[in-house]
Amino acid sequence: MDERRAQFIEAAMKLFAEKGYHETSIQDLVEAWGISKGAFYHHFASKEELLLSVLRYYSEKMVADFMADGGEGTEKERFVRQLAAHFSHIREYKDFLRMMMSEQLPKVNPEVERYMFRQHGRLFLWYCTRLAEVYGEEVGPYVYDVAMMTNGIIRQYLFYFFFREEAFDADAAARFLVRRIDAIVASFAAGERPLLTEEALVPWIELEERERKRQRERLVSAFAAVREAANGLDPKQANDVLEAVAALEEEVLGRNEPPRAYIVEALLLYLRHQQAPRLASALDALSQEMEAYQRLNGWEREPWKKR
Repeated sequence: MDERRAQFIEAAMKLFAEKGYHETSIQDLVEAWGISKGAFYHHFASKEELLLSVLRYYSEKMVADFMADGGEGTEKERFVRQLAAHFSHIREYKDFLRMMMSEQLPKVNPEVERYMFRQHGRLFLWYCTRLAEVYGEEVGPYVYDVAMMTNGIIRQYLFYFFFREEAFDADAAARFLVRRIDAIVASFAAGERPLLTEEALVPWIELEERERKRQRERLVSAFAAVREAANGLDPKQANDVLEAVAALEEEVLGRNEPPRAYIVEALLLYLRHQQAPRLASALDALSQEMEAYQRLNGWEREPWKKR
């Protein structure tokens, strides 16, 4: 995400937290940003699209903090530090999270609700992976049950933390909760049947793959929009642009491995130097879809950031 767009989103988060999403108007936003309404609609099609961008921005920051390596030490110690990072993140953004809860933002439109539901699924699967790494064979048959309990316990404590006015010790809270998870794992009787199984959770587990497919379709449409924008250029320039777009699409979508950053950067730089307003707008939209595709596929770099 380019720096200017990130600044817009951070400012919008602050304004939404102060006034509430529903009470914040487009006029409020453009005044806070120091831009015109026309410039707003250049970046976001609507306030609902801005909200989705805000939620994605917040979620990716949270995921980056929460799912980071956790540093050195045992798997359990790393897990404690990851939970502590999650609690610290909640503390940092608690005003925004309060507003989300009170105004039921996931209900704003189906796309927002679908995104939030998918994020819950992503977090649940992360718990499954980390619990298996921390507890090994001890948790094996019951990992989905323990992950569900862990998710529920942590969500309720987080709810308490971001409505609590006084500060709390994120590390102490994480250690307290991991001791409770220890007790849950130890509580299963030998041979006890789990309540949750992988088969029962297939629809949730497959959410990420379905979203990847949907995002790929959006990316294909964004490439088509760039090609359409090239139709207004003179024939030679249009032909050169279409060749570059075809090469870029092949690099991003036609390979079974992450795109090579130097190729993507070079092609985007060439396309952005064409001095065509319609093409520039379509390229901005394409870059956003490429960033979303990058996040879903877990690629570490964002080679197509706008320079």
